[in-house]
Amino acid sequence: MKDMLRIIYDELLKNQTIKQLTANDDGSDYRIKLYDYPETADHSQLFILLQYLEPPRPVIGGSDQELAQEFTLQIDVQSPDRIELKLAQFEIRKVMRTLNFAQLSGGLDEYFPETKRYVDARRYRGTSKIYDNQY
Repeated sequence: MKDMLRIIYDELLKNQTIKQLTANDDGSDYRIKLYDYPETADHSQLFILLQYLEPPRPVIGGSDQELAQEFTLQIDVQSPDRIELKLAQFEIRKVMRTLNFAQLSGGLDEYFPETKRYVDARRYRGTSKIYDNQY
């Protein structure tokens, strides 16, 4: 079975700018998480959160079989630095395009004074290649 969120995670880390922006100071891990960013994690630097907006669903069928899957997800970037945040989202959009995902309307682009962080949340939708349906 394949995991599209893990595929996206791995592709994001192949981008040197994203890798550099999300690397922990000690180099042990990256500030890219799935579904939830723990309260105990470092919120003082840029981090990325990947999550589905709805479960993957079959979109192409033939001969009583599902032939492709559609994915709708949101990628949140949060940072105290607005320029770093916009750079990260720019690079994310490039990566998502290589995976055949298009940005949807909606999302969020806001500053939250309580947390002193900018948040840029963008939504993407993409379809797997035909016969790539093991999700």
